[in-house]
Amino acid sequence: MNFSHRQKKRTIKIAGAGPAGLAAAIHLARAGYAVEIFEARSTVGGRFINDFQTIENASRPEDAVDMLARIGIEKNFFFKAIYRAEFYDHRLKSQTVKSELPFAYFIRRGPGEGTLDRGLLAQAMEIGVQIHYRTRAKAEAVDIVATGPAVPDGLAKEMTFSSSHDNTVSVLFDMDIAPGAYSYLFIIDGKGTFGCAVTRGFDRINDYFDRALKRFQEISAFETKDEKTGYSFMNFCLKKSAKSGGRLYVGEVAGFQDYLFGLGIRYALSTGFAAAESIIQNLDYDVLWKKEVGPGQEVGLVNRFFYELGGNAGLSTFIKRAGRQDLRLYLKKWHRLDRWKALLLPLLKRAWRQNDACRHRIPEHWCRKKTEVSSEMELGPIVNES
Repeated sequence: MNFSHRQKKRTIKIAGAGPAGLAAAIHLARAGYAVEIFEARSTVGGRFINDFQTIENASRPEDAVDMLARIGIEKNFFFKAIYRAEFYDHRLKSQTVKSELPFAYFIRRGPGEGTLDRGLLAQAMEIGVQIHYRTRAKAEAVDIVATGPAVPDGLAKEMTFSSSHDNTVSVLFDMDIAPGAYSYLFIIDGKGTFGCAVTRGFDRINDYFDRALKRFQEISAFETKDEKTGYSFMNFCLKKSAKSGGRLYVGEVAGFQDYLFGLGIRYALSTGFAAAESIIQNLDYDVLWKKEVGPGQEVGLVNRFFYELGGNAGLSTFIKRAGRQDLRLYLKKWHRLDRWKALLLPLLKRAWRQNDACRHRIPEHWCRKKTEVSSEMELGPIVNES
């Protein structure tokens, strides 16, 4: 591709080569900007182990496929629609859930072939984006900060493996073995991902993982080969602004995340695009990200409150209702900021907030301090092969 006639524009510097940083870089480069990305790791996707993850398709009216097309992201990576799954409650009572349109899309994350990370990298390099690996840029030296989660508001341990088991999409909701979250098993065409996510009790994640794995083996025994395990975490915070010192914060470093289920890839891609668009069009980034994300950030706190409050009995009810209607439409109701949720939100902010100094990287925001995580986890995921 020839860039010799590209209009002379200033070089944009981005810290972080995750989905948010790469989405911003792709849009900027196509608009004629020279773009440099500074990535602290030796490769893209280094936080992950080529595991299956999902792009949710219920938080916004726009289908995720249409969103990708609108923000200029090609699907040159593994991408599979999800219409059906099995949900289990704490008693292992199952409920088939399904939807007419996809309620989510499977992708893979990591440094391997076919992952979202490698796909975005290929798109960025094709249009001239420069990436400096093993280089940690200071925030004050860049235009866009996309360095990923700074402190965990949710933690997951995952295992990838090979298996001859039938294709499986299953989620177990049990507060005793996945406090505040859930565990899950995805097997697609011989490749599997098993994980356990929690929003508290981080120091017990290994025990929760083992107990959840045992429960899934009770549901339907499956063999695993070529196992690889790793840890990752998600970062959520509310804020009025995602700007600081002239820099734009995108993705999870800014706390853009679905606080209900911890599915933040759509948030990362759309806020990366919004940051690039604000530079290209000279528009207010805060206005653009609020348009992209909508009320999802605030409604996420209300959803989290009810998810925690209901316990296992509430989760059983959630599963039953999900099975009685189109799952995508049911989840869309959860993501609406209804009037009663808007009235409840200020009370929840006051009740949930702690005034101690926090470690999120966005200044002047609401947050809940987390104290259970070790310094080892703060540095990023640990990957073990067995």
